[in-house]
Formats: sequence, C-alpha cells, structure tokens
Amino acid sequence: MNAQSTPSGEAVILDAQRIERCIQRIARQILEDHHAAPRIAITAIDGQGTVMARRLVDALEGISEVPVLGFTVTMDKDAPLDHPITLTDRHGNDFDRAILQGATIIVVDDVLNSGRTLLHAVDTLLQTRPRGIAACVLVDRIHRRFPVRADYVGMSLSTNLKAHIDVRLSGPGPDEAVLMD
Repeated sequence: MNAQSTPSGEAVILDAQRIERCIQRIARQILEDHHAAPRIAITAIDGQGTVMARRLVDALEGISEVPVLGFTVTMDKDAPLDHPITLTDRHGNDFDRAILQGATIIVVDDVLNSGRTLLHAVDTLLQTRPRGIAACVLVDRIHRRFPVRADYVGMSLSTNLKAHIDVRLSGPGPDEAVLMD
C-alpha cells in the first residue's frame, strides 16, 4: 500500500485508480458467482453506497448478459428502528417489489463497520423473497458487533475503533479516495 497523505494529514488508503480496480474486480466476482441468475439486483444503501452501486451496475452491464437492476435502501443509520426503511428504484421511485422475487440481490455500501446498517437493509430485502442476498463493500473495517460479513470486498482494513474512514466517491476521477484519520 502506498503511504500517501492529504495536506490535512489523512492517510490515503485507496486512490482513484485502486478504487476503480476494486470495483471492476468485484463486478467480475459477482458475475462469476451469479452468471446463471435470472437477474441481479444491485441494491445500494443510501449515501456513498449509491455511488458505488451505480458504478457496479455499469461495470456489470459492460461484461454480462444477465439483466442488472438498480435499487436503493434508505434508512436513518443512527436510529433505523425509529424511522421507516424505504426501498426505491434507481430513480428514487416506488416500484412493484415482485420484480425482486427470485432475484439475486447484492447489497452495496461503502464501509462495513459494526454490521448494523447492513442487517437492517437485509431484513427489509428478505421481505421481497429473493433467490439470495450477498453483501458488497468497498472497505471492510473488520469491527463487528453483529454476525455480518461481506461477500465482496474491495479492501479489508484492520483499524482501531477511533479511526475514521472517509470514502469519497463521485464517479471515476482523480478526486476519489478512501481516507483514514
């Protein structure tokens, strides 16, 4: 790993080029595992997961003939039980959830930390009766409070509990980075 840092002293964990390689590798892994699926539903956890999911959809559509659908799960990450969790299509619209029945769902987020957010997303998605659900993250911090794991990981990173991971995704470009302070 390259020991770069930003002017503000944050360590650059992944630069734009490495992020793109991670996304392309994950797309190939997903296709390898799910090439026989009737359809793959890339489902973002709202936030930076949405940008990563959009990039995964684009990468999969470029290498696969399996239909790829895009969705977003929106929740209050600090109090998911106190507010409704919504599931929308990639344009933010409500949709007929029957389309997810029998689909392979890949839940996408930027960072997996405790696992709580991912558990709440999976709970909502199980109600659609999918063929299966897998988790995908750009960075896995390996700090679990819940029995959750990511099936597709850009980078596993062992940090102390006080370290902050900042994922900056906007689309392929030089400003993208994963930073740690």
